Amino acid sequence: MPGIAEDAWLAHVPKMEIPYDGDARQALGFDLPSIVINLPHRTDRWDAISTRLGAVGLTKLTKAPAVLGADLSDAQLTALLGPRGPSIRETPRDHLSLTPPAVGCFLSHVAIWQWVVAHELPRVMVLEDDAHPGAHFDGARFARVVGSLTPEDNLVFPGCLIMGGLADRPSEGRDLARLYYFNGTFAYMITPAGCRFLLSHIKAPDRHVDHQISRVLMQQRRAFPAWYVAPPLLEPDWSLRSDCYVPLSHETDADRELGLLIDDSRAALLAEGRPLLPK
Repeated sequence: MPGIAEDAWLAHVPKMEIPYDGDARQALGFDLPSIVINLPHRTDRWDAISTRLGAVGLTKLTKAPAVLGADLSDAQLTALLGPRGPSIRETPRDHLSLTPPAVGCFLSHVAIWQWVVAHELPRVMVLEDDAHPGAHFDGARFARVVGSLTPEDNLVFPGCLIMGGLADRPSEGRDLARLYYFNGTFAYMITPAGCRFLLSHIKAPDRHVDHQISRVLMQQRRAFPAWYVAPPLLEPDWSLRSDCYVPLSHETDADRELGLLIDDSRAALLAEGRPLLPK
């Protein structure tokens, strides 16, 4: 980005104070620190996720105070995004365009990655506060997935929305398959090594965090595999309006442009002989 060193923006990510007490034992029978991104004033959403996940055995949740993008000053936006920073207050024109709420979401995830690296926890689950048990949720299968992960499984999504079939078909009898492009950062498990990799490859914010992670998964697919659980264990609660949603100004054009990006990614993966899902 002109005028900004490749990783200088990381110095402007707010430090996140997460009140983790070291107890990560879930009622499902495994240890997994589970960090929920939640805006401090949205106590309703914190109460909702605590209730619905607690009811299925995910009983140890830790609240991470989300960054409120609307409170970011023009100076902060410029430090993060360069001279174009304040322009993100305008109506977005495509699916990748950043908005203040999207920057807040982006910074919240990055701040958690930095926290995970600083504390060297073996693996954490990062949740947004609209995550809830999916139609295929099964506590025993969740425990099996967690128990089967190796230290090399650095990024695993117990739930995500796969875009354009950009993921490998699951193999018979396996819970995990490769993921290349997705929508929604409402639930993922990540290791310190995974956090370091993303921190070293994510560029200064130029699109929503899920699209930036997906860009890394595509560009670094030979070096950094990510996995999704099939069928998903967790899903977003569509009845909750996203705190990051801002209507687009040119939705038809935006859909077409995103479709071209997905088609190009799909063509590249198929050319490598990858066993993709149907589009």
